[in-house]
Amino acid sequence: MKLKLLVPVILSILIVNPSYSVSEQEFNEMKELLQNALIKINALEQAQKQNLSNSKSNVITKADKLSINTSGGGIKIKSGDQKFAIGGRLMMDYDNMDSGHQTENKSFSDMEWRRTRVNIKGSVNKHWSYKATWDFLSEGDKANLDEGYLKYDTTKGFYVTFGKTKADMMLEQRTSSKWISTIERGLLNAMNEKVNYLVGKPGDGAGIKLGFYNKENRLSGALSVYDAYKDDTDDDNDMIWHTTARLNYSPKIGNDFAHFGVSYGLADYKGEAANAELQIGIHQGDKTMLADAAAGDITTWGVEAAYVSGPFSLQAEYFDNDTELVNGSKGYEWDGFYGQLSYVVTGETRGYKWKGAIFDKIKPKGKMGAVEFVLRYEDISIDDADEGTVAASEVDVDRTVVGVNWYVTKTVKFMANYSSVSMDNQANPGGTTEDLDSVQLRAQYAF
Repeated sequence: MKLKLLVPVILSILIVNPSYSVSEQEFNEMKELLQNALIKINALEQAQKQNLSNSKSNVITKADKLSINTSGGGIKIKSGDQKFAIGGRLMMDYDNMDSGHQTENKSFSDMEWRRTRVNIKGSVNKHWSYKATWDFLSEGDKANLDEGYLKYDTTKGFYVTFGKTKADMMLEQRTSSKWISTIERGLLNAMNEKVNYLVGKPGDGAGIKLGFYNKENRLSGALSVYDAYKDDTDDDNDMIWHTTARLNYSPKIGNDFAHFGVSYGLADYKGEAANAELQIGIHQGDKTMLADAAAGDITTWGVEAAYVSGPFSLQAEYFDNDTELVNGSKGYEWDGFYGQLSYVVTGETRGYKWKGAIFDKIKPKGKMGAVEFVLRYEDISIDDADEGTVAASEVDVDRTVVGVNWYVTKTVKFMANYSSVSMDNQANPGGTTEDLDSVQLRAQYAF
C-alpha cells in the first residue's frame, strides 16, 4: 500500500473507532500534519520519477551516439554530427550491334565492366562534408579519381564545394548513372560532354561551385567555375576555364511534382580542338566523327522539364551549342532534344531529390521487386559541320530506345534496351548509311 493512502485510512480509524478519544482541535492538527506529509510524499515520488526518466534518457542518448548500418552491402557509421560511409557500384554490360564496328562483318557483340566504382563520403560536423569516388576499371586499367570534393554548407540555404565534381548542367547528366532509366545517357548529353566538357566532370582539373537551395519554394541552383580541358602538355592552353550555371524549380502539385530547369555554359578554347566524336547508340561501338574544329568561344544553353505522377513520369530536355573558330568566325552549331516516358507497372514512383534537382532510385515495395518500362526518342542536328572534318552542311541523328528495368531490391537492378539510330549525311561506323540497331543488357549492384 502506497504511503499517500495512509492519510484517509488513519482519519477513518479516528472517526469510527470510539477507543480513540481526541478533541476537535487535536483532530484538525493531526489532519493538517498528515496532509502536509502527503504533499511531501507526492513531491518525493515526482522527483523519483523524474530521476528515473533522466537516467533512462541518458542511456538511450549514449546508445544513439554511435550507430553502424551495413544493410545493402555498404557501411554507414554515425556518431553525433560525424558521419562516414563506404559505397560503390558494379555494372556489367552486354552489347550487340549491327554495323557498329569498322570490321569486315560490320557487326559485333561484347561484354564489359562498364563501371566499377568505390566511394567514401562523410561529414565532420553539420557544416563540413566530403566525397571521393574512384573507378577501378577506367582507361588504362588503373584507379581513376572520378570525383572528389570538400563541401561547406551554411545549413541556411547556401553551400560551396572545392574540387572535382559534376558541372551543373542537364537533368540527365546530373542524375547518377545508377538511377537513369536507360543504359546509355542520350546523344544530347554525349554531344555536350564530348564537344566541350561543359557537361559532366572535369578532366584532371578542378574548381569551385557556389550553390543555394530554398525548401519553402523548392528552388535550387549553382554556379561553377573550373579547369576541365584534358591535355598533357605544359603550354598555356592546358588551363581552359569553364563557367556553368543552373537554376531549378521543383513544385509539388498535390501528390505529384514537376521539375523545371535552365542552364548556361561558356568557355574559350584558345584554338584547342573541340570535336563531336561519339559512339552512336552504345558504349562499345566505334566512334563516328560528326564535327571537329579548332575552337575559340563556346557557348551552350538548355532547358529541362519533368513531371511525375505516381508510377508515371515524363522527362524532356533541349540544348543548343555554338562553337566559334579561333579567329572568331562561325565554326558549327548544333542543337537537340529528347523526350522520355516511363511507367512503373508495379506501382512504385521514381525517386527525386529536390535540392540537387535530380532523379533517384526506385524503391521496390513487393517481394518481386519493381518493373519499369521506358520509351525514349531523341534528335540532334549539326549545322555548318563542313567547317570541321565532316564534308556535309548538316548532319542529323535520330535515336529511339525501348527499355525495361527490373529493380529486384534497392541495390540490385537489371536492364534491357533495344535502340535504333538513323543518320542523315553521315555514314555509320560500319561504313554504311543504314540504321543501327542494337540490344544492350546490364546487371547492376549499387551499395
